[in-house]
Amino acid sequence: MSGAVTAASDCRSVRALHRVTLKDRKAIGSAYHVLTFESAEPIVASAGQFAMVRSETWGSAPLLPRPMSLLSAGKDPSILIKVVGEGTRRMAASAPGEPYQLLAPLGKSWSKIPAATRPVFVAGGVGVAPLLLLAEELASAGGPKPLVLYGGRTAHDLPLLDQLRAVSDVRIATEDGSAGTKGRVTVLLSAALDEVGVHNQLAKVYTCGPHAMMAAVAAMCEGRVPCEVSVETPMGCGYGVCLGCPVPKVSGGFLYACTEGPCLDATVIDWGHRKAGA
Repeated sequence: MSGAVTAASDCRSVRALHRVTLKDRKAIGSAYHVLTFESAEPIVASAGQFAMVRSETWGSAPLLPRPMSLLSAGKDPSILIKVVGEGTRRMAASAPGEPYQLLAPLGKSWSKIPAATRPVFVAGGVGVAPLLLLAEELASAGGPKPLVLYGGRTAHDLPLLDQLRAVSDVRIATEDGSAGTKGRVTVLLSAALDEVGVHNQLAKVYTCGPHAMMAAVAAMCEGRVPCEVSVETPMGCGYGVCLGCPVPKVSGGFLYACTEGPCLDATVIDWGHRKAGA
């Protein structure tokens, strides 16, 4: 296959406020849920883009919508959530028919996968959502099958594992050893990068998950293989007005996750493991 594979079309669809209805809520264990909505107009988005999500039943509490990576788009857009606060608690208690508002699509999608490159995805928790959508886009386009390194604290922290296995080669790590390799997902990445070197392959890493995990992944990739991250930050608007999602840059200053991200070259971010400009 010649040329770069379009992992994400990066189509600049105009954001719009979509009034949707909750079609289905699927619980995955006690902490994770997939919410699928019905939309009169399809949401055109690419893997890595996100939506600002809010139920119309919330009233004034919580006041602000919640940023959520899109798990799917179209007329049945969906998101993966983990219950961590009031907003996600309310979402996890939603019933079919509940009216929601989705402001989407927002942010920059994942970049194209260069030709003759092995894509390596590193996922943690709900960070699997934009990577699963990317893997599904690759499968639909006839692109390379990614190697997915999926980590969680326990076997219960690996939502959507079966769907991921359907479109990728998956290796698992859990911190308590209840599934796959015992340890953090970076143990798997170290081995994968060594394999790439032995076989003289070109590789590119795409990662999404907890900040500490992505910082460790970025440090391991630096100087070896390109790495792209999808940053997760609190935000109020999702399109650059509130300036509530600053990400420190190595060169100094900040960029904003909602408009310049969430998908970014890992080397532009000051992860805290080196001084700015070093």
